[in-house]
Amino acid sequence: YATVSYRTCCCCHCPYNNYSMMAGFTFSSAPSGGGFSFGTNDNNTAAATTPSFGFSSGGATSTNNINSNANLDAGPSSSSSPPPPSVRALAWDPTGTASLSLCPLPASSEIGRCGNKGEKNNANLDVFLSHDGTGCPTEETECLLRCLDAREEWIANAPRQRQQQSPRRGGPIAGVGVTKLSMDYRAAMCECLMRLQEKAQTNCVGNNNNGGSGGGDAVMKDDDEERNNNMELLSLTYAISHLAEIFLLPSLASAMDSGFHDQTFDASSSRLDGPAGSLTADTVRYLRLHHSAGSVLDLPEVVDMLESDQPEYYQFPPSSITGNNILAGPYDHPYWNLLLTLIVQGQLSDAWNLLSYHSACRHAEDEAGDGGELSPEGQGFAALRALLMSAPIPAGRGDAYCDDAGLDDYLEEESLEQVEDENDGEEKVYGEDPGDINQLWIDGVPPNSYLLWESLPRRADKLRTLRYRRDLRHCGGRIDDEGAELESYMVPEVYQPRVAMNAFRIWQETIRVAAFPSGGGRGVLSALFQRFPPLPQILSILLGTIPHSLVAGGNATSGGLTWSQVLLVELLYARPEMMPEDIATRARVAMSKGSGGGNRPFQEIILSIMNGGAGQVVETMFSLCGGSSGAALPATMTSLLCNLLVDAGCISAQKDVPASPPLNIQAELLVLAAESILSSFSVQEQSDVGVRTAIRLLLPNAPPKQVHRARSTADNAESNDMEDDIIYEPRIAAMIAEALSHRLPSTDAEARDLLELCEGMVRLGSLLIADACESLAFSRALHHNRSNSGNSNFTREVYWLLRGMEVQSCWLPEQRRRTLGFACRRRFDSLCEGSAKDLIAMLSVAAITNFSKTSEKEKHEKELSSALQAAEDILEGVLQDEAMVPVLKGHLEANLLQYTVDIALADAKGDTVRVAADIVHCLEERCLSEGDHSGVVSTLADPKLYPEFLCIAFALLVKEDSSQYGRPMEFASCAFTVHGIHILMARLTQVLSWEGILCSSPRPLGASPSNRPSLSKKEYFSAMRLAFSKGLMRAFVSHGPSTAVKKGIKKRDGEVSMDEELELLLSPCI
Repeated sequence: YATVSYRTCCCCHCPYNNYSMMAGFTFSSAPSGGGFSFGTNDNNTAAATTPSFGFSSGGATSTNNINSNANLDAGPSSSSSPPPPSVRALAWDPTGTASLSLCPLPASSEIGRCGNKGEKNNANLDVFLSHDGTGCPTEETECLLRCLDAREEWIANAPRQRQQQSPRRGGPIAGVGVTKLSMDYRAAMCECLMRLQEKAQTNCVGNNNNGGSGGGDAVMKDDDEERNNNMELLSLTYAISHLAEIFLLPSLASAMDSGFHDQTFDASSSRLDGPAGSLTADTVRYLRLHHSAGSVLDLPEVVDMLESDQPEYYQFPPSSITGNNILAGPYDHPYWNLLLTLIVQGQLSDAWNLLSYHSACRHAEDEAGDGGELSPEGQGFAALRALLMSAPIPAGRGDAYCDDAGLDDYLEEESLEQVEDENDGEEKVYGEDPGDINQLWIDGVPPNSYLLWESLPRRADKLRTLRYRRDLRHCGGRIDDEGAELESYMVPEVYQPRVAMNAFRIWQETIRVAAFPSGGGRGVLSALFQRFPPLPQILSILLGTIPHSLVAGGNATSGGLTWSQVLLVELLYARPEMMPEDIATRARVAMSKGSGGGNRPFQEIILSIMNGGAGQVVETMFSLCGGSSGAALPATMTSLLCNLLVDAGCISAQKDVPASPPLNIQAELLVLAAESILSSFSVQEQSDVGVRTAIRLLLPNAPPKQVHRARSTADNAESNDMEDDIIYEPRIAAMIAEALSHRLPSTDAEARDLLELCEGMVRLGSLLIADACESLAFSRALHHNRSNSGNSNFTREVYWLLRGMEVQSCWLPEQRRRTLGFACRRRFDSLCEGSAKDLIAMLSVAAITNFSKTSEKEKHEKELSSALQAAEDILEGVLQDEAMVPVLKGHLEANLLQYTVDIALADAKGDTVRVAADIVHCLEERCLSEGDHSGVVSTLADPKLYPEFLCIAFALLVKEDSSQYGRPMEFASCAFTVHGIHILMARLTQVLSWEGILCSSPRPLGASPSNRPSLSKKEYFSAMRLAFSKGLMRAFVSHGPSTAVKKGIKKRDGEVSMDEELELLLSPCI
């Protein structure tokens, strides 16, 4: 799709941006396409209207210049001579990171007209959306952020896992981490789906109660349709990720190393190579969750049926659309259709709950309660209860202690153990008594035998017991009762096919004896079979047999079983020990037998994933599940699932394209997801959330990465055995830099958070991200420069300038550092130098001016105080920054500002010696550091400031001379040393030379006689030279040769002997 290219100095915050459209991209009256759309100033997608501008091939527009060959007319290009071009300003909207704002044409806007005083001229801006964003509801936003939190936690634990992993591909610990991360993703999507469904139901009830008419109904209908589409995309994403987790990602048991199991789970091999029955429980959970209608016992129509006198003969009224559709089947009464559905799905706990409402069962229970003996029917129901409540089928019987979604066992473990540890025995009593869940119904088949099909049975049994103990505490029971022990060593630690199949065979043999005895005998269920003919057909399914009438029904609504139900029956009752590699084959057979037709393309996708087709997962997520729709959550989940498959070694990130460079699928999906996030949040005016979320998504894969590799034999043997390589992927770094550059942070906290996010990547050496971070800091500095109605907050401005300088000079690796950066350094240098210049100018005026009026003096003092306060604020911002103070130790402008402030403060205190020393320090030449300034000889003060410093020194010496008038020379004193007077004389000589006062200095070439210095100026500098000479005389008297000079040692600050000073003073000027 078409793209927008731009050139920029630093970012959209910099005033020197020069944006241009990509050559060859044409805007015309045709509707926009290729991923772009037009909008108005409220960021809504525009209707199919003609844009008021156009670009032809080869043309470009910018804020600074215009190409002479550009055709910028309002319509398509023609063969006739084009009209004069109209220039439009184009810039990224800093409040919307995915939108370009275009200023209206001057001829058609009111922006250039002058209004009355105090009126504001408003104009609508055309907005160009660079990507198609569809928005992101609150529920999806929380899901997205929860997924990113889980991934960051997994990445934080990766180094510890890497130390524990084996040398095999991926390593078992790393593989388990990938699977757990996938579970976190699914848990977030599951919660999001439930919240969206609750919201949809609430809105539906509200719409039905409130009614509506006209356009309001149409809007609500569109909203409902969009919400349903989002839920459908998310449901497909949830299903595909669950299926990929089962058949592609490593098993949780791959980290175990035990000798109890028949075949060791190996993370280096595919799960399809696992032992018989190892994927049956997970596959059953998938089919129950994504291809079944779910529990219907709580529906109002079903509740009414169960509360009737004879629910087995109950019929829904014709107006009950829900009941007649959901409970349709091969039987005339919905009661038996519901029982059939529960048995097929393996929800045997709900099946017994349904049977307990049968009128015959309630009658038998009443008879037993009165002390009478159980009738044959009562004995049959008791046998049914024992058979159903002890079934050792894969994935459990659907009771409150089973993990139906494959998530609770992983996500609930930590919270259950924490509650167990914190329990003090004083918990409030509420809830019903759960009874004894470990009651033995059939000899040789413990009630928890269904856990034998799990990959980690002992761990699953522990969690089952923790839930039971929690419920016992809630109802006031004793957790130390028999059957509530926390550890059960009778359950194997890992999956053992033979143990699971042994319990399963005993259970099915018990069913045959009780229901279908051999030799034509009567079983305990014979009385029930005679009275209720549907019951033997339904119970025959428990033996893995599907009655012919249920398979040949034609479709699901007319009585036939769907393909998922056929496969469930085979996995639950016929072949629970099915080999993992055979599941796809049996699913294909079930699809050919099942009724209802179904979505054949989607069924082929399911079969491909079951066969280990990892590439099919990414393709389906991208094309079918909304990965390319522009929606933030589907695009992000597509990218995250692709990362999981790459980390697990299922697919390769690189894809070879003929006659083209290799394509990095992982990077492309990440960039696409980031663009979807930015545009979606920009549309709903939450760009701050969008930028942070997109950066969090990209950062783990951002360049450069440090990869550990063993040193070669040629390397130094004394060095470490491992070294770091940097692998650079510029696509992701450029996307992060673009997102940062297009965002103008609204608060310091937002900018600080973004910098902290990117600090790790900058420290690894990413120059693109470093430049973007500097521009981010520069934007906040400009904000504080213009805050407070034009009165700058210098302390905050300096803080952010130093942050940008810190990024370039401290965060980057030493070999990639740019000393103090670019834009921030230039602004910081200008700020320090300008503040010092203003303060010195004020001090110079105050030193040489005698104010005749009090008002003028007060005004100048106020200006001087303001300049001093600004300089102190800047200096305070520098000195408070512990990170940058060592770096700025030799910085010219910062040191000049510090000495200038010292001069002002010392002058206010009357400390003339300190004033003199600081002036000399600013004017003295010194060799600057080799690293920062290449050994250049210079002064702290800019040569343009020499006259101001000399004027201050002149005033100080004149005042000093006047105060000592008439005193003996031997008691004379001078604030300047002999070395200081020499510095003043040297700078004065330079100034006189520049002013053309010295006769030895010829006038510049081409200068006219009118450029000669005035007489007053000559007299002023002559008086200054005289004052410096008198000061030198007093300095000779008061500062005789020091001890260091007598010993021939050079004094501190470069001060030399008196003989050398005299030689320098009397030597001819240069």
